[in-house]
Amino acid sequence: MTTDTVTTYLLTNRAFVAPTIGEAMRTLDLGGRRRLLDAGTGAGGGLVALAHAADPDARVLGVDQNADALELAAAYAEREGVADRVETRQADLLDVLAEAARSGAGFDAIWASDVIWPGNFPDPEAAVAALVGALNPGGVLALFSSGYYQATFLPGHSRVQQKLRVASQMNWGIPGDGPTHNERLVHWVLAAGLRGPRVRLMPRAVFPLEDDPTARPYLERVVWPELLDAAREQGREAGMSEEELARAVTLMTPGSDGYALNEPGYHLLHPMLLVTGTLD
Repeated sequence: MTTDTVTTYLLTNRAFVAPTIGEAMRTLDLGGRRRLLDAGTGAGGGLVALAHAADPDARVLGVDQNADALELAAAYAEREGVADRVETRQADLLDVLAEAARSGAGFDAIWASDVIWPGNFPDPEAAVAALVGALNPGGVLALFSSGYYQATFLPGHSRVQQKLRVASQMNWGIPGDGPTHNERLVHWVLAAGLRGPRVRLMPRAVFPLEDDPTARPYLERVVWPELLDAAREQGREAGMSEEELARAVTLMTPGSDGYALNEPGYHLLHPMLLVTGTLD
């Protein structure tokens, strides 16, 4: 991806997911927690939401390896009036977690949104264990998933969508099943020994698209490019016929005669997930 493409992706995704992240933050009971971590902060959606949800004297550290993403996050914090409560750091997340565990300067809450998956960590379960190791006693871990691979992007075209999902997962190197599969957040939290693990489903349903001004940009700038690239690279390996590949292009190409968003009943369903647990 070019820098402009990454920026477009980060900002568009941040806008679409923001309402659900705000809802998720309200379930975390951040009162009294002073030292917070946004693990893999990206464009700063979680960073700013943590700062807004926590006490005014709390401080939030946002860690990411992408310097361009951190610039977006810092600008967003400034725009939202919380720049004095946050810090950003370009670093390897595992290094930050290890230092926090060694020094005893742990975190009272850690938020990780679409970060812990096999594309980022060869052993996601070990990464969750490292997050837990950086928590202070009584600290809460929150693993958020936007539910990308459970979303309904092409209602009424389920077979094509199913194969596109498989192609996308193959494109990203996500296994079909097993201990590193990206849906095993609850398994990893349980393995880490956290107390009182909970799973909350926070679905987004958009119909008509005009009711949510972030939905069309999200589909056209984030979802369609990613799925079309997956179709080109892995579609045949995922079992797509030439007719299905052509139909996928038609469905996801603005201006085409069969463009999905022009169908009168088009709707978007996005089941986002929050998994939490507390360290004894």
